[in-house]
Amino acid sequence: MIQILIFTLRVSQPYRVVGKEGEVPLRCNFSSNLTPEEMQVSLYKGLHGHEKICSAFVNLSEPYFTTDGTVNCRGNISFGRVDMIITGLGGNDTDIYRCEIEIRFPPPYLKTIGNGTVVYIQETPNCPTASTQSQSQSQSQTPEQEAFRIDVGPLPLLYAILIITFCSLVLQIVACKWRPSGSTAPMLSQKESYMKF
Repeated sequence: MIQILIFTLRVSQPYRVVGKEGEVPLRCNFSSNLTPEEMQVSLYKGLHGHEKICSAFVNLSEPYFTTDGTVNCRGNISFGRVDMIITGLGGNDTDIYRCEIEIRFPPPYLKTIGNGTVVYIQETPNCPTASTQSQSQSQSQTPEQEAFRIDVGPLPLLYAILIITFCSLVLQIVACKWRPSGSTAPMLSQKESYMKF
């Protein structure tokens, strides 16, 4: 009697994960009746797309991996799961991400892709505050504005001193005109003062 052994590989993923500040944790579970020693782990963006985000060849004697690129993936493989941290994502990268697992060794070669996880990237809004607005306004001054501001120098202070001096001089002149003189004016009766007006 000939016994046929069928090797299988299944990959499952959570339905949804949420990331913050461009970083997302993602777990891909796999099960096989074969004990893998060497694997290829890849992450694809889109439900049916073939945009490979990252890929790493992993020998399970050293199960940690990291990739370089615009989007980085780092993680480890242990006990039928791949735990990854994906960094470098923005709000517009919110999409479905699928894990692809390939068992390279021992034979037979097995490969399958997961059902996909909705990865939602939260972004912190860039709401301007009063301090950031004043900084951006001061940084946005043109060289001509900066030169004008520097060339003005002490002129505003000089104008202020001249205005204060002029006002005090006018007040002294007005005060001198209204100051009573040494001789007293003759007293008029009420009837005489009325007639003069």
